[in-house]
Amino acid sequence: MPAAVRHLDLTVRHRLLQGGWRCGLLGVLLLAGCGKKETKPEAGVLAQGDGWTIRAEDFRHGWAARPGPTDSPQARSEALEQMIERAVLAQAARKAGIDRDPETAARLDALLIARLRDLQLEPQLKEVKVSDAELRAAYAAQRDSAFTQPAALRLAVLWFNTRGQQPLVDRYRPRLEEIRGQILAEPGKFPVAAGFGPLAVGNTEHRPSRLLGGDLGWLDLGASSDPWRDAVLAAAAKLGNPGDLSEITAGPQGLFLVRLTERREARVQPFEEVRPNLEQRLLSERRREIEDRFTRSLVNDAPVQRFPEQLSALAPLTTTPAPIAPAPPLPNR
Repeated sequence: MPAAVRHLDLTVRHRLLQGGWRCGLLGVLLLAGCGKKETKPEAGVLAQGDGWTIRAEDFRHGWAARPGPTDSPQARSEALEQMIERAVLAQAARKAGIDRDPETAARLDALLIARLRDLQLEPQLKEVKVSDAELRAAYAAQRDSAFTQPAALRLAVLWFNTRGQQPLVDRYRPRLEEIRGQILAEPGKFPVAAGFGPLAVGNTEHRPSRLLGGDLGWLDLGASSDPWRDAVLAAAAKLGNPGDLSEITAGPQGLFLVRLTERREARVQPFEEVRPNLEQRLLSERRREIEDRFTRSLVNDAPVQRFPEQLSALAPLTTTPAPIAPAPPLPNR
């Protein structure tokens, strides 16, 4: 073979080999790229993104709480997409700093505290019991103060606000004397349970009772801080039987005519009658004690730093005023 031809053949072979090496390298890289697999997810992770993860337990909880179709591949996929959407939006809110907004932070704290109570405090509260012996001991200790109903009178009254002025006493006394005389003369016309009946409508200035025959309801026989109530009871002090009428009495609290409609003697409530309420009260007290200990133990063990100087240096504080409730009406007398 001529030398020139032989040289040309070697050159072609070299270039072909050089080109083949490059193609081979490219092929290896392509094969490596085609064979590259995605990172396997952590066990139990169904989806994850920037700062959020949806695990199997999260999905099961969300599935149980959602109304919808029965289990199927499509239903699972739709439910997961909804959870992904919520996770993405929640993370966007965090990135925007919304979780650090005071109002949002307060709501999140309230939710966390409620959940903490559910998981750690409620089991303790459910274990609280009060034994029969403890109930009986509490009943014995409080029998006279809490479980004894004092003697009481149910009274009807006719009253004029004479303000301690004799001319007003002289003006209204004849009206009450006439009414007293009518009842004494014909008691059958004035049922005891009705008090003064229709006579009260135009013959008393005590507005709450004027349409009720003058009925004041039950008044315990005991000391009070209401001079008007004390004056009524003083006028009724000598009344023994339902239907009895007092004398007409005048004093600083006004002019009174009182009728006894019922009498209730002092009574001790038996243990079995008060047991349900007593047990509930003792349970409530013990649960409050457990709640206080639960809170105090967490607060006392927490590494808290307080900076009173910073607190004092705050600008003047303002509050949003609460709606003003209407004042309770004054007694109508």
